Amino acid sequence: MTEDELRALPVSVPLVEAGRALCMGRTKAHELARKKQFPCRVLRLGGAYVVPKTELLRVLGYDAPTTALDPEPATP
Repeated sequence: MTEDELRALPVSVPLVEAGRALCMGRTKAHELARKKQFPCRVLRLGGAYVVPKTELLRVLGYDAPTTALDPEPATP
């Protein structure tokens, strides 16, 4: 995945997409999630696994995206 593709992902990334970003297949992603060994935090929502986008970007070495909800940095 390119950086633009990563940044375009939704806030909660399906496990298989997160695995693809980390160069692993569906089976390996699910195996690691079940064993609680996936490289970043995985949430179970109903019967699905999702990964927070900020966690995925952090593991890949990218800064977390900023949003309009983030407070403005204080100016000295």
